[in-house]
Amino acid sequence: MRLRLLSIVLAFPTFLGAMAQAQEQVAVCPDPAKPCTSAAKTFAPYELAFQLPDKLEPNKDYKTRPFQAVILKTFPKFEPGGDECDGGEFSTKIEKQRAQLQKLFPDRKVFAGHQCPDMGAVLYQVNGRPYSQFFIAVYGGETRAESKQVIAQARGKLSRPTIKEMQAVYTMLAE
Repeated sequence: MRLRLLSIVLAFPTFLGAMAQAQEQVAVCPDPAKPCTSAAKTFAPYELAFQLPDKLEPNKDYKTRPFQAVILKTFPKFEPGGDECDGGEFSTKIEKQRAQLQKLFPDRKVFAGHQCPDMGAVLYQVNGRPYSQFFIAVYGGETRAESKQVIAQARGKLSRPTIKEMQAVYTMLAE
C-alpha cells in the first residue's frame, strides 16, 4: 500500500506537467495587417498566423485557443498532391480566390486549408480532429456572436457561409 501511494505521489508532478503542456494554447493573430512573426516559422499568406515561441520543440503540436471560423467556400473536388497544387505547396487558383476574399474583410484574416504536400503547413482542427475539407475561411472571432456578425457581413456576397469552432495547429516535424 505504501509503495503504491509513493508511486502515485511521485508520478503526480509528471502528470501535472504533461497536462499543462497539453493545455498550453496560444493566441491567434487575426489582423492581416499585423500578423504574428516567429523566428521558427514563416507563415504563408494563406495561413492563419499565431504566436509561437522562438524555439520550437520537434514533434510537439502548438495549438491556438479555439476560435470561430466562418467558412466562406469549400472545394470538395480538390485533390491534394494533384495538378491543382501548381504553386508547389499551394493551389494558385485557391490562393487567388483567397486574396480576393481578403479584400472583403480588411480587418480579419482570410485563410485557406488546401493542403498540397507541405510538411511545414499550419493545419486546422474542428472538435480536436483534423478538418478534412479544403476551404477558405475568415477569422470570425472568439465567440459565436462575433462570428454571426461576420456572416451578416458576408451574406450578400457569398452563398451559405457556415461557422466552425477551430484550432490552428503547427508541428515542427523532425525525424
